[in-house]
Amino acid sequence: MGSPTGTPIDEDRTMEEEDMTVRELWDRTHSALLPWTRVPVADLHARCTEAVTAALAALWGGCDDALLDAPATDGQIHAIVAAQRAYGLGWRDAVLGDVTADARAARLGNGPGGVWTPAEHWNHGRGRAFRPTLRGNLEFFAMHPWAAELENLRAVRCAVEASSADPRTTLALLFRTAWTGKADRRQGWDDAEWWQYLGVGALASWAVVALGLPADDPASAGSAVEEAAEAVSPSGWTWTGTGLPDGFLEAAFAALDV
Repeated sequence: MGSPTGTPIDEDRTMEEEDMTVRELWDRTHSALLPWTRVPVADLHARCTEAVTAALAALWGGCDDALLDAPATDGQIHAIVAAQRAYGLGWRDAVLGDVTADARAARLGNGPGGVWTPAEHWNHGRGRAFRPTLRGNLEFFAMHPWAAELENLRAVRCAVEASSADPRTTLALLFRTAWTGKADRRQGWDDAEWWQYLGVGALASWAVVALGLPADDPASAGSAVEEAAEAVSPSGWTWTGTGLPDGFLEAAFAALDV
């Protein structure tokens, strides 16, 4: 059966995908991931580790304590990473549905945190054994691959809920909370800028979506906030202050036009 336009259905869908905007895909991604921000990060990791362990047991004919408490080989680590990758891609596609396919068809890039990345391009290496036992390496390599991005969304959701969705209040709370969360570990962090450690760009991007702020590409809005952070930070300033640099919040508000 043809489409109402008289165009074959497959061609009709291709045309729709090509017309898909970056913002539409961000909005759809946000809606799909948002419920998962209410799952504790420890549970996310535990579910991934459980699935990876089950896959290893099927591959190796068992995965008992004797094996887990023995030294790990690089080959075993490669198997863990492969199983974690398969779990991550399966989880991503189950949660996002058609989003990744639509992003690919519209050539809209890898998306926030790489969640739209095609499976064949999602390769973080095979890993090497570096902890004393297989169990220890399993705990490290079998973590949920999208937990960090879900943490960004969780931070934004909490800020929105705590501020009644007022844009300036939300953003101020979001960035101040991010600073506080890193403050006790900031000493000696001089190999990157403070806003990179806080993930200011990613937080701002998701805040744009969560607050419904106008922006064709939330990632560009996040980059604008990073540029604002750089502009107001004194030369050589990293973590020497007691809080966010003076002028940053106002600069961020201006960058997002709120």
